Amino acid sequence: MAPKIPLPITKKKMAAGAIIVVQQILANEEVRKRLAQAPRYVMDWAAERQRDIKRRKAGVTDRLGLKGLSRRIDSVESVVERAFPQPTEPGRAELEQAIEQLRIALAVASPMPLVQRRKAQARIDRQLDGLEASLVDAVLLST
Repeated sequence: MAPKIPLPITKKKMAAGAIIVVQQILANEEVRKRLAQAPRYVMDWAAERQRDIKRRKAGVTDRLGLKGLSRRIDSVESVVERAFPQPTEPGRAELEQAIEQLRIALAVASPMPLVQRRKAQARIDRQLDGLEASLVDAVLLST
């Protein structure tokens, strides 16, 4: 019997794994404390994202498509930069890695034919939903 050859890790699995790691990091009490001490901007962002999540049906076009997803990624990135001003702060590297994985996935999806692009965007949207929800929970639950 031939030995099993491990399958390569795909970008999809890597992005999903990055989001899971980030969610675990955002559950860390030290990271939550740092987020709670973040500037008011971060708290305002979290409250606005929570309102957006609750009213999903309104403003669908602002959330979908390449531009909408890119805007959401930029929003998360700006929050990470403000919440973790020092590059060595716990959790920042993992958050930046997750954001970069989302950007790569969006770039890969961009030239795809419409049907595949929509499926890819839906997967990116779900990953981004998880990341945003984790950030919101980390900020608001610790206050």
